[in-house]
Amino acid sequence: MISAGNTIPLRLERKSQDGSLWVIPIEHSPFVIGRKEGSSLLVAAEEASRKHAEILEAFDGWRIKDCGSTNGTFVNGRRLTENHLLNHGDYITIGGIRFDVVEQIDDSECTQIINPEAENLERMLDLKAVVPHFQPLISLSDGALIGYEILGRIDYDGLPKSPSQLFQISRRIGRQIELSELFRNTALEYAAQLGVKELILFNTLPEEMDIECLGKSLKKLRQSVPDLKLGMELHENTVTNVEMMKKLRSMLNELDMLLVYDDFGAGQSRLVELLDSVPDIVKFDIALIKNIQQRSEISRSIVETLVKMAHDAGIRTLAEGIDSREEAETCKTIGFELAQGYYFGRPAPM
Repeated sequence: MISAGNTIPLRLERKSQDGSLWVIPIEHSPFVIGRKEGSSLLVAAEEASRKHAEILEAFDGWRIKDCGSTNGTFVNGRRLTENHLLNHGDYITIGGIRFDVVEQIDDSECTQIINPEAENLERMLDLKAVVPHFQPLISLSDGALIGYEILGRIDYDGLPKSPSQLFQISRRIGRQIELSELFRNTALEYAAQLGVKELILFNTLPEEMDIECLGKSLKKLRQSVPDLKLGMELHENTVTNVEMMKKLRSMLNELDMLLVYDDFGAGQSRLVELLDSVPDIVKFDIALIKNIQQRSEISRSIVETLVKMAHDAGIRTLAEGIDSREEAETCKTIGFELAQGYYFGRPAPM
């Protein structure tokens, strides 16, 4: 236990839905609580802010303060408006989750875990309890269905339904690649059973970009679903090494899989890598598509220029996040070939 002076060591305790007790020792200051990856205590709840609250060691003990959270930090049922001195017997509520404050006596008494959802996630992975969802991909020229993007979802007690929060938890226990593989393998095996003939796009994580390991995983996947038309989505921020991309491009060609750049334009658009390792499809990020019909002529012209550059390189373009007829019509006018978004269909089980 790390503490200065005569500060009494404290810990947080939480009872899970199955009645098991989780213990989170407060071992350093500041002790950050929130949804942000790297927090001292990761709270995977929609109502929690990225940096929700923090516990600080002070001259008179441990004090908790709210960090400007949206939904507030509560101690003993009262919302914090200023720093609060924590004592044995207090309870903290963040994102609807209760943590009891207990004086730390013997670390060996209980299992210690930073993330109370970790064991539930491990159980879910072991049970392979995921529900594959499919979102349609549409041709803008005639509205025809040309394929799907597969998305992983779960319905498991004690875990958040948000995929981003699930991956936050999985990274804390080093099982994020396993979760990613489970999502796509389950969905693609199900699609093969249904006899889906359209193109299916699947996602990857930045952590999976070890070419040798990824190659083994995708080869095994291809062997299990030999007849599916597949494309691998790669976030543009993952595209950082030209030589690695060339190897990836070659590997996907051998496996008869398309290469798709996802979220193009979300951050630093990597045009050099785009030209050196030409993808089959580029998905333009929702930030470029949202309310595009209301944008200035210059703004639309820039998007149109990028679309034309892609077409000239033989790359198909897809507009992500289309939510309205007006957005769809504007994207069609600009020259986008393909589209995806709630206007055409939400992710859903087949």
